[in-house]
Amino acid sequence: MGKCEIASASIGIQILLKNLLSQITESNYKLIKKMLLNGIIEDSNDYFNEVFQDIVNNDIMDKNYLVVKEYLIKEFCGCLRDKPLLVPIKNILETDRWGYDRYGTNGSSRPLDFDLSINIDEYKEIKDIKVVFMLSQRSG
Repeated sequence: MGKCEIASASIGIQILLKNLLSQITESNYKLIKKMLLNGIIEDSNDYFNEVFQDIVNNDIMDKNYLVVKEYLIKEFCGCLRDKPLLVPIKNILETDRWGYDRYGTNGSSRPLDFDLSINIDEYKEIKDIKVVFMLSQRSG
């Protein structure tokens, strides 16, 4: 069947994971859970996202917010805790390719007719976020 490699350029938000975890409350837990499930850890070529995905893609995420907050703080206590979380909000461009052991170059484009602004009103209760341009690359 092969594998798929995807590269995406987006506008999104960035927040240190430790700053996000400290803000989990009953009223914002659904939003923070959505951020964690849709987000990725900012890293170059390390294994932080593999560990991150193992932690957040867990049945415990459906439990009471206090149980989840305690679990996440414990699980992220190592070097992940100080890493930025990137949450894409507006996808600008994406390219992918399928196959076995693919090599080479591929590209994609679009007209410069898009707006780079994003609405972050949904995140107004979350402190310490920054709007960023982000590039993500996935393989699987």
